[in-house]
Formats: sequence, structure tokens, C-alpha cells
Amino acid sequence: MAEPFVVESPDVTYSSDYIEAKYTYSTVHVCKENGLTKVRPCSTRFTFRTGRQVPRLGVMLVGWGGNNGSTVTAAVLANRLGLSWMTKTGRKKANYYGSLLQASTACLGAGPAGDVYVPFRDLLPMVHPNDIVFDAGADPPGHPRLQG
Repeated sequence: MAEPFVVESPDVTYSSDYIEAKYTYSTVHVCKENGLTKVRPCSTRFTFRTGRQVPRLGVMLVGWGGNNGSTVTAAVLANRLGLSWMTKTGRKKANYYGSLLQASTACLGAGPAGDVYVPFRDLLPMVHPNDIVFDAGADPPGHPRLQG
């Protein structure tokens, strides 16, 4: 886990429940009037609110037997259970190296010692893949779990 950080800005506020950021999107509007091209600056103010408490995440996979559904489920379960296996080059352990959210970093900016990078997963509160709950929908009629 990386060191926590806070954004010190008049446009960012923290409460016990939310992180709120105000953002101004600037663009231009171009139009032709009487043979003259006019460019007018425009801006739109947005407020983004992110909950600080990470909720539970459930994923329902339709067509679970397909390649994508079974691969993501197997990867999460292998990591959650800490599975490892022997190969001809030695022991391999499950990891999230191929995961954008778990293995990537983002540059926060430059500091006295150079660029400062943090794990992508630490930018905002988000569910860790090991905490995802998977389901494939309701059992079909006559399924043994529905009997008795």
C-alpha cells in the first residue's frame, strides 16, 4: 500500500463520507456570422463526488462458461486463495500483474526528487478484486439446490 496523499486545493474538499472536487471544463464555440468566423470561449463547471467508503461489489456474469467470464473468475479466485504451482522454471504464484488497476502506477506530479508515482488503485477508493462477489444468476428450475 502506498503512502496516503491529500490534494490541497480550494477545489477539493474532504469529509468523512465524500471526496468532492470542482472542475471547470473549458472549450470554445465557433460559428460563422456575416462571413466572419467568431470564436467564443465557453466553460462548464462540474462537481465530482466520490464516496470514501468502498461498497461491496457484486458481478453477475451471463455466459460464465465463456472465455472472458471464466478467465476473470479464475484469476480472482487464484489470487484470493493465494494459489501457486510448479513450472519447469520454478514456483509461480498468482498475481495481478496484468491488471490495470492493481499493477499500474500514475504520476501525481513532480517533487524535489523527481516525478512522484502512486499505484493507480490508490488514486480513489475502489474495491479490491479479491473482494468481488461473483454470481451467474438464478438456478434453473429443478436444480438440486432448489429441492427440499
